[in-house]
Amino acid sequence: MAATRGEYATYGVGAFLACVSRGVTGVGAAILFLVTWVVFSVAGAETSSLKDTVALEAFVGLVTMVPFITSANIREHTNWVILASFLPCQAASVPLGALALQRVSPAYLELTFSALIALFVSERTGAFGYVARKCGGGESTTTVSTTAGDGDGDARGVNAPDVETGEEVEARANWWKEPKKFLMLPVDNDGLTFNGENWKFMLCWAVAGCMSGFLGGMTGTHGPPAIACYTMMKVSKDIVRATSAAILVTVMCSRLVTYAVNGMFDISKPGVYGTAGGCGLAGVFLGIYAQKFVDKDQFTKILLGILGLGSVLMLYKGIEDL
Repeated sequence: MAATRGEYATYGVGAFLACVSRGVTGVGAAILFLVTWVVFSVAGAETSSLKDTVALEAFVGLVTMVPFITSANIREHTNWVILASFLPCQAASVPLGALALQRVSPAYLELTFSALIALFVSERTGAFGYVARKCGGGESTTTVSTTAGDGDGDARGVNAPDVETGEEVEARANWWKEPKKFLMLPVDNDGLTFNGENWKFMLCWAVAGCMSGFLGGMTGTHGPPAIACYTMMKVSKDIVRATSAAILVTVMCSRLVTYAVNGMFDISKPGVYGTAGGCGLAGVFLGIYAQKFVDKDQFTKILLGILGLGSVLMLYKGIEDL
């Protein structure tokens, strides 16, 4: 079946906006891609199914992966503890999400994720505190910070030691020799804030990885669980972009293999794939350029905005799929 003008417009605009977001923040591309699909579908444009759209987004992610990874400086800024905790769980969960996309209606899961994300965004933007102050008739002395860590600074946690002992430094450097000792050390809060031991930190990211992989395999929107952790732990922009770039390589390859095995790519529409890939490349280069001018406060607002869009998208699709 030949592609329609609606499909060219939908996936061209969606890929461009999505990859601008990826270039700036390192996350959230799939959400904007699917938001565009929802908008065009509601407007009456003839578009492909959700399943085909999710597969196309994975293709665009692969095409735009190299320039984004090159710009992110993975070697210098990647947090390898986050990567080692998050990535294996995410990659292992992608096939489960793809299987759910093929055989099970995602409505209830989408509605659940939509509610959770909306609650998180509301809490981080201070909406709950505002409502509490209005209901209580006074001003609360407790404020919630929504500012991400500065890429040039060192956001250290309250309980993190200022100076580590020689034994602790050695345990971090030689973690493979005594992994148990490493797991019990406090988190190294260089560029993020987390109060607790390494095993708690790694467990949080492992759970987020499972959620991200399953959600990404099923809907293409694998970003929300990671964004939630990045925002809550005030991870700096440089670490977010580099770590997300390192994660992107594996998750995109995992999705592509899974989708190919299940025959989800529509090879009868090469024009749509070419248009989306070309627009995605233009978007990611623009995003890479623009990220140099985005400060830490703007960066946090972008993350929360992307989460909000994801919540709206999942709510819409959940109601549609009921």
